[in-house]
Amino acid sequence: MEVIGGGLVWDEMGMDAVTVDFNQLFPEYTFDGRLVLELLLQGKLWEAVKELGHGITGAIYFQTGEIKTLFFTILVLGIVAALFVNFADLFQDHQVSDIAFYFVYLLLIAVLMKAFVSAAAVVREILETVTTFMKLYIPTYIVAVGSASGIVSASAYYQILLFIVYLIEWGYLSFLLPAVHCYLLLTIINGVWMEEKLTLLLELLYKGIGMCIKVTLGVITGFSILQAMISPVIDSLQSSALKKAVSAIPGIGGLTEGMFEMVIGSAVLVKNSIGLYITFVLIVLCCIPVLKLTLLAGVIKISAALIGIVTDKRMTNCANRVGDGNMMLLKIALSSIGMFVIQIAIITYSTSGGR
Repeated sequence: MEVIGGGLVWDEMGMDAVTVDFNQLFPEYTFDGRLVLELLLQGKLWEAVKELGHGITGAIYFQTGEIKTLFFTILVLGIVAALFVNFADLFQDHQVSDIAFYFVYLLLIAVLMKAFVSAAAVVREILETVTTFMKLYIPTYIVAVGSASGIVSASAYYQILLFIVYLIEWGYLSFLLPAVHCYLLLTIINGVWMEEKLTLLLELLYKGIGMCIKVTLGVITGFSILQAMISPVIDSLQSSALKKAVSAIPGIGGLTEGMFEMVIGSAVLVKNSIGLYITFVLIVLCCIPVLKLTLLAGVIKISAALIGIVTDKRMTNCANRVGDGNMMLLKIALSSIGMFVIQIAIITYSTSGGR
């Protein structure tokens, strides 16, 4: 027997209005949200995942041909540059071979820049998608949290979720993404000198960006855990006091207490199901662009490792560091998604009240 109907929850939580806004903002993603929520309420997680998976089949815009072209282009340019460097003695004037090498180096830069700009656009799209999606669903989820746990927890976690949205919009979009662009530009300039004078600066910038990502994840997670140690306890005490007061009513106290427990249990089920729904949809929204970022970064790193066998180290280091830049973009995208997933997991666990 079903504890609660998915359609009823969908209507009571006003999910239709949210879905309309969702379809307007993300027209390429289509799925039956009511059915997904109903499956989650019934505990059928795998069926819900398959239903969401059907919604992204029409949203796959990534073409493997782009990756193959990028891979072979980098290999060919690396081999051509190796020919000019290793057979420089065939030219009467070494300046001819140097000019030819820099010409190939510029071609490599153009190819890598195109791939990087494409990856950066994907990351910006992910960040904007994540923040827009959470703005749509935060009010609905917080209402569910307030019904299951209490107003103190709901208001506290509402502030945390809004802070994460602001952090991603301001910190990641305004600071981290431009920092990665600076890393790429310095990488290109560094390849002009044989001595690679900017190597230490590049390493410092790379570690600094990675540290910023780790710090933001650590701060958000740590603050959320501390909040989870306080707010749910306050709501639990208030709920316990109310339950005892109701149970003390002569004649109907036992029946009322049982109904109270059933209502709270149903609210917790709804809250957890909506939390899973938000998490699954968020992952589905971002899985295709994240896959594209992963393949781009992987192909560049692999091609850099292969051309390093034969070509000049400046070509190899340039391709390798552009691959590192793409990896940083991937970390930024994953951390933005991870902050919300971790936060929803903490809220779901801490406000369940042991149920």
